Amino acid sequence: MTVKLSLLAAMRQMVPFALAPTAIALSVGLPSWAKPAMLQANYADSQINVRSAPSKAASRVSIGRVGDRVEVLQEARGRDGATWSYVRFVQSRLAGWVRSDLVQMQRSPLTIPFPVASSTIAVSPQPNSADTTAVTAPRPKSLGLPSYTPEQISYFLEVTMGGEFGASAPRVRKWQGPVKIKIHGSPTSEDLRTLQAVIQDIEGLTEGLQLQMDQDNPNLEIYFVPESDFRRYEPNYQPLNYGFFWTHWNEQNTIYNARILISTVGVSQKERSHLIREELTQSLGLMQDSSRYPDSIFFQGWTDPTEYSEIDKALLRMLYRPEIQPGMTRSQVAQVLSQWQTANQSSAATQRLGDRAPLDFSLPVVPQVRR
Repeated sequence: MTVKLSLLAAMRQMVPFALAPTAIALSVGLPSWAKPAMLQANYADSQINVRSAPSKAASRVSIGRVGDRVEVLQEARGRDGATWSYVRFVQSRLAGWVRSDLVQMQRSPLTIPFPVASSTIAVSPQPNSADTTAVTAPRPKSLGLPSYTPEQISYFLEVTMGGEFGASAPRVRKWQGPVKIKIHGSPTSEDLRTLQAVIQDIEGLTEGLQLQMDQDNPNLEIYFVPESDFRRYEPNYQPLNYGFFWTHWNEQNTIYNARILISTVGVSQKERSHLIREELTQSLGLMQDSSRYPDSIFFQGWTDPTEYSEIDKALLRMLYRPEIQPGMTRSQVAQVLSQWQTANQSSAATQRLGDRAPLDFSLPVVPQVRR
């Protein structure tokens, strides 16, 4: 078989993700030393925006969480009238602007262990306009910054941005809530074993993503039917694909529904196991194919691997990091990834020198990404 057996991507109404001009800050002055502090919010599981400038209109460069230890390097008042703190994270060494009412100053250097369990954090009430996002998912167990190779980053940008079918804009799309799966048709016992194995692999590789079987209220349906019946179940089906998926996302680029088609004729059991893994994974937001790595499940040509390659695992981990948000453009993703790399390099250099990083830490320059 030479036909690529999969793919997808629904055309949805898009809302431009343009970055608003940043505010001109009236600096209060850079202190001669870093002041220890902790992020705080109304709810212990809130996500706190870290921005490129002291304004809610500025782009978000990362996300902090309640209890994260930081050092306040500068304070400023933006055009929005709010006071902002330029903070550097103790653990990751990333830096950016956070609303000052979300920063709790400490009288002495922090001695609490890292990470802090969210259930042990006492937070004071904050105004409703606080620059936070309430979340229902528990705080990730592992908050350390990842380390990715340039090869993995390049592959991530290739596979994640847009979809093969339809005129979808090149932005990040991912699920934000539980994925509830319903099965239709005639799956074999091996199909069901494969599906369970893929679900376990995905949950083991991602932070906060839950996949579960739900026959009553699904948002992802898998049809095990002959290829000749595919269009009956999915009108957007593209012919000559024995595996196919089609996703739907909202104006915020959050995926909320998907349909997967797996042919019960014309393919071997091994090929079906490959298609189950490929289609389910790509319906999570890794929608593009590539001709770069034959052992990857995203390979454009016909292959039948039934396990993730190491670079496939890296892409799944990367997509479901909380810092990678739905709607991000290539340049915004590249900025986050470059910060990770810079922070890791800084941390390694600091350990070698046995000293702290300089207090005038600034955000790294983001290289242009070209296709």
